[in-house]
Amino acid sequence: MNRIRSLDGWRGIAIGLVLFDHLQVSLFGHHFSTSTETGYHGVVLFFVLSGFLITSKLLEGPISFRRFYLRRFFRLMPAAWTYLAFLVLMSVLTGKSFTSRPEIMACLFCYRNFVGKMGLAGHFWSLSIEEQFYLVWPLTLFLAGALRARWMALFGAIACTVFRWEMWYRYGAQFPTGPTFLHSDWLLIGCFTALLLHDERVRETLAGISRNWSLPALCVFAFAMCTQSNPIGESFSLAALLVSTTLHPKSTTARCVSVKPLAWLGTVSYSVYLWQGFFLPQPTRWVLCLMPVFALASYYWIERPCTRFGHRLTRSSVSSSPETSLRHDGLVAD
Repeated sequence: MNRIRSLDGWRGIAIGLVLFDHLQVSLFGHHFSTSTETGYHGVVLFFVLSGFLITSKLLEGPISFRRFYLRRFFRLMPAAWTYLAFLVLMSVLTGKSFTSRPEIMACLFCYRNFVGKMGLAGHFWSLSIEEQFYLVWPLTLFLAGALRARWMALFGAIACTVFRWEMWYRYGAQFPTGPTFLHSDWLLIGCFTALLLHDERVRETLAGISRNWSLPALCVFAFAMCTQSNPIGESFSLAALLVSTTLHPKSTTARCVSVKPLAWLGTVSYSVYLWQGFFLPQPTRWVLCLMPVFALASYYWIERPCTRFGHRLTRSSVSSSPETSLRHDGLVAD
């Protein structure tokens, strides 16, 4: 598969922000300061990337819902279910409560973000939101068409942000977890960005003006992390960074985020995100050394083989599937 290395690099930065946040608490018992609480900013970047990448993929060819969901299933579920099975096994073997039946059910049925603190699958709140997004967005994109979906994504993101701002007194204590509508703007802004680039005229215009976006966008993102203000500008700054580095792969910023170690970290970021949820909260520090072992084993032995199997399973049926003939307003998607 052809990959855009800068996007892998942004994934690497996202998981780096999450690890930096959690390692502070794990090693020192607290964050160094408010400005070093970088975890949810990493999740914001993950969400904007997810909306951008999934929508871009959906726009590549005729929509096949069967192919899309099979590939998503084999990409995400085997590694996630392995992690959950590990928590259950450790609970049985040690007699400690690493998870619970309600938490396992919430993770399996993708509503973990709606329940409170239970065990060591709390980070599945973000995975649940993404999986809810996968259920809704492809159908929305197909029915609405690319043009209408673009404006739906933009105004939906703005509405979500306004709601969060107005209702902060009610949901602030649950943030950054909590109900899906508190976080949908991050995904929708990524979707909006991909739909903009899908329009050739808009893409050409953006290519001409986005070369120098990286520095101001990075400043806005850094400001959001330092002030913990979480304005909608943070998501738009990340979208601007994706546009700039995607359309200008030889720019300084694109080359910096495309370095091999960072891009490699991005490719294994999903497995790392899963397993840091168990190892980083452990009171014994030497246990932290096991996290890379489990994360890499998960990636090379479960995630990557299952992802490839999902692609092989659907590739042979692409030309014969009746769904591949479905088109709507010129929308094409994979």
